Amino acid sequence: TESQKEGGQQSLEHEKKQDSQMLFGATLIMLSTILALAPAILTLIYPSSFSSDDLMADRTAWNTLLFFISYVPGSLSQAYKEHTLEMYAQPVDPDMLNMVLSLFSAIFAFVISPFIYTLQGLADVESSIEDESSLNVESWIDQYPSRQFSQNFSDGIQCFMGTLDDTLQVRGYPEEAHCDYAYVIVLLHVFSIIVIGHAVGKICNAGAFKIMHRGISAGIILSVVSLFFYQVFVDDVDYGFIPNTYHIICSVILVIGSEIYHRVTLEMPSFETNFPAVQSLYDDEF
Repeated sequence: TESQKEGGQQSLEHEKKQDSQMLFGATLIMLSTILALAPAILTLIYPSSFSSDDLMADRTAWNTLLFFISYVPGSLSQAYKEHTLEMYAQPVDPDMLNMVLSLFSAIFAFVISPFIYTLQGLADVESSIEDESSLNVESWIDQYPSRQFSQNFSDGIQCFMGTLDDTLQVRGYPEEAHCDYAYVIVLLHVFSIIVIGHAVGKICNAGAFKIMHRGISAGIILSVVSLFFYQVFVDDVDYGFIPNTYHIICSVILVIGSEIYHRVTLEMPSFETNFPAVQSLYDDEF
């Protein structure tokens, strides 16, 4: 009928509008990422474009790019998991799903860690006896050799338990280790992940997914402010006016892009945890 055609056309137009809005939001998020990486890239390619006060350290610039690259496999994995859940949709226990995913993530991290262990010293200057470290290497690639991964893992366990020797903390590695209250930081990190995963499941099941999206924006703002205060007042590092301005601008664009992207009316996410009962095959015989 004519009314059905009009309804279908309106639905199609509404979907196109949603796709455009989501694309615009995703574009803003990508733009914020490019702005955040700009100071690091310019520092490595055109260091003369910054004044001495605004110039970022080479090691900081390289590690910024490395931090960005580290998110690429995680993003691909997340996209693949979402695609798999959509293709093979079936009732799932969210707690069991999170446990299995976390277990496989831990196994993958344990397997890949020895191969990327060397990157801890990426772009660092050579160390010497005068730097308090007992090591003396000529290149950053020799500071954390992969063959010492097992020893480093053992020292990490001792650091977590607070039993690592003070001399080893100061002179055992190119950079001084700080093991005071290390267990508090680790346990707090694990606790936060568990609480967030549990909260997301509750929010989805309650249908309040808009609260979750607002929480993402609030989390972005809180993390930027917290890390900025830590950088300035705790770590006592100031990268200058230009890098700080870039970071603030990209944070604002990121929040706007996130709000636009999640403003689209999407299907309410939920975990299907009620498994349908299997009907008896012999009911009709009695």
